Amino acid sequence: MDSELIWSEPQSPTEIMDGVIEKYNYDRFYVLFSGGKDSVCVADFIAKNYPKQFAGIVFTNTGLGARDTRKFVIDYANKRGWKIHMTWASDKERFYNIVTKYGFAFAGNHSMWMGYLKMHTWYYFLHDKIKKHGENACFISGVRKKESRMRNKVKKYTKVPLDFNSGLPYVKPFLYKNGKQLWDYFIENDLEKTPVYEWLNRSGECYCGAHAEEWDLMLMKKHDPLAFESIKWLENEIQRVGTPTAKRYHKWGYNKTTDDIIHQNTITDFFGKEIEVNEDYCGESCVVDV
Repeated sequence: MDSELIWSEPQSPTEIMDGVIEKYNYDRFYVLFSGGKDSVCVADFIAKNYPKQFAGIVFTNTGLGARDTRKFVIDYANKRGWKIHMTWASDKERFYNIVTKYGFAFAGNHSMWMGYLKMHTWYYFLHDKIKKHGENACFISGVRKKESRMRNKVKKYTKVPLDFNSGLPYVKPFLYKNGKQLWDYFIENDLEKTPVYEWLNRSGECYCGAHAEEWDLMLMKKHDPLAFESIKWLENEIQRVGTPTAKRYHKWGYNKTTDDIIHQNTITDFFGKEIEVNEDYCGESCVVDV
């Protein structure tokens, strides 16, 4: 009876990584790290099993996120002896400039926000490592198919363990793990995650608000008052200096609808460069279960 409940992975993390190494000979692994359970598990796996190729974790400061998560990421990296790389948006793509131009994020324009705050920064980071420094490098992501029904059934990027996004490789060694298997790994290896999970149930590394729940802002007011006050200040700034488009979406957590999430009526023409936006990699701040 118990055997019927066991989820069999089509490929184990080791099989995925060894297959990728055999085919592409990657020798520098940069783990995308949010401080959430998935990224902590995959970073631990890579650090322990591929120490020579492990080049550190990559954490992105989006401009509006949990201070406790940023502190956790730095402290945990130091505790584990992991090298940490930080990325952030260019001046023109900083959170303030985007929010006063387009308003706050919502499900339908999440692709735009993902591009500006994360995907562009990752592209320039890894592109530089490969082109300027001659590394045969790839990103490692903690994305899993079974992280949410949306990712398992709707999204197109979670079907295979290796994606090429704008020509750059993203490897997902834990792609086929379900939630129980992930938590088993987390507990068995005595891992830690950002304390923001205790009240938000997400990593909190980005507070763009695209998939915010109605109660998130009130939780933030209690547990992360600095972020709460920053959001209220930005709402006033949009009214003061924002474009007409921004003023239409001047409230944080605005216009979240199931239809938007499923169909992703995304805005894709703002970027100016051919950098593909893959929302699957946004991290545990944007996991949506519909």
